[in-house]
Amino acid sequence: MASGAVDYAASYFKYKTPTPIIGAPSHKTLKRLKQELRANASSVESDLGGGDHGFLGLVLDDTEYAKVSLTAFDAPEYPNPLAIPTNTTQVEALSLREQHKEAKRAYYECKNVEKALQRHVQDAIEDKYLESMVDEDTQLITEDIPEVLKYLFDVYGKVPSEEVKQKEAELRTMSYHPADPMILLHNPIEKLKKMAESAGIPYTQDQLLDIGLTVIRNTRDFERALGDWELLQPRNKTWDRFKKHFKEAQKQLKAIRGPTMQQAGYHHANHLADQLRQDIEKRDTDPLTVIQSAMETNSVAPSVAPSDISMSTASVQQQANSIQGDPIQLEMLKLLQQMQQAMFSQPPARDNNNDNSYRGSQNNNNDGNSNRGRRRQNRKTPDNASYNRTKTEKYCWTHGATSHDSAQCRTKAQGHQDAATFNNRMGGSNAFCPP
Repeated sequence: MASGAVDYAASYFKYKTPTPIIGAPSHKTLKRLKQELRANASSVESDLGGGDHGFLGLVLDDTEYAKVSLTAFDAPEYPNPLAIPTNTTQVEALSLREQHKEAKRAYYECKNVEKALQRHVQDAIEDKYLESMVDEDTQLITEDIPEVLKYLFDVYGKVPSEEVKQKEAELRTMSYHPADPMILLHNPIEKLKKMAESAGIPYTQDQLLDIGLTVIRNTRDFERALGDWELLQPRNKTWDRFKKHFKEAQKQLKAIRGPTMQQAGYHHANHLADQLRQDIEKRDTDPLTVIQSAMETNSVAPSVAPSDISMSTASVQQQANSIQGDPIQLEMLKLLQQMQQAMFSQPPARDNNNDNSYRGSQNNNNDGNSNRGRRRQNRKTPDNASYNRTKTEKYCWTHGATSHDSAQCRTKAQGHQDAATFNNRMGGSNAFCPP
């Protein structure tokens, strides 16, 4: 086939037509364009640059190409005119002609692939953004692809620093499941590194490690691996070591829990449930406050409103069935169901305003067990309460520093004073209060 007769875009390119860039190019659209060019150039086989990456060297500069191949990519030059010395044998002359022919073929092939890549750029970007690099006579780009991309990124591809910070915040709160491939954690962080470099605020290795460790800690499933990591010498805490270290830790978890890691998070759910049970059994604070406090402390997703406590048993069970994939939420709903059943089995709370129905039921209970059917009397929270409480911005005579004030209390102890405040506690509880 004659030189130049091959339609490389139609025959070889992965992206036969470019993704159009409407208006001025941006970092995001230029990055996508460069990915298309890389894929297209690599799809055409070549012995140049080591022979493993096709014509990728036409898209990457020397520094970039050195990261993917140990052999430099040298585009062939047009050969000098064929010259056959005198006294050359016919065999030698034939060999020289074949070598010259192959040199011309290699030159034209490389040149035509480059032209196809340049047309890909021109078809993607509006003419006015490339006008300074287009020849008036041929209407083709005169610069090679790396120079074109460098110009476009310098002029139109600057990344705002705010976008980098926003991406970092997203990564720090990303949800990573220990059963997923580690590359789903590594790649976004490495892409953030490149984005920061484009914005002119490159990240240090310590910053990248801090982001990765934050995501790992949020899974609550790599405690042992995190401990081993902390024992490493600072000079050994590199990004490559991070990837290898936690990949090995993931293999150990899979060996223990199985390939799907179905038990991931259950230890945390059980710990949370035990904590809630202990706090609720104290019966000296509002159960709803205990649940909300525990959720805030443990960063549990579901929010609990008063109406949630009074939901029907069927509704709780239905929600429990719908979130089987989240062991922490499932354990929480199970506990709420148990609390609900326990609360429904008790009579209404005693009203301080002459509740005759309560008094009557109490007086009629003379079967020898005076405690049967009677609700446990509310008590003041001890001043030296041993458990923690996260919300202490308001004062309650019965509960001390908590999330509600005295007048809003729903579980008032005997002698409760609705007017009690931090400044005048009126003999109320000092639990969690400042001196």
